[in-house]
Amino acid sequence: MGILERTLPRALDSLRVGGRLVVESYQSLEDRIVKRTLAQGLKDTAPPGLPVVPEANRARLRALVKGALKADPTEVAQNPRSQSVRLRAVELVAPWSQS
Repeated sequence: MGILERTLPRALDSLRVGGRLVVESYQSLEDRIVKRTLAQGLKDTAPPGLPVVPEANRARLRALVKGALKADPTEVAQNPRSQSVRLRAVELVAPWSQS
C-alpha cells in the first residue's frame, strides 16, 4: 500500500495539463487510497464565501467518471474476479504541485 501512496502523486506530477490518469483498484483499501489522493485535486481550496475563486485555488483535476466505475453484471458473469475492481479516471486541468 505504501507503494501506491507514493506512486499516485508522482503519476500526477508526470502529467501535463490535459493528461489523464486511470487507476484500477482491486481491494477496498487500495480504492480508499486512490479516492483520497484524487480528492485532493478535485475540489477548490479557496475559503468558502469568496465571490470569485482565485486561479491558484481552483481544482487541479476533473473527474472523467462519477465516483468509481464497477464491472457490469455481464462482465462479472464472464469474469468473476472483476467484481471487486473499481476504476477511477481524472484529467489534469492545472499543474499538479503536491509532494
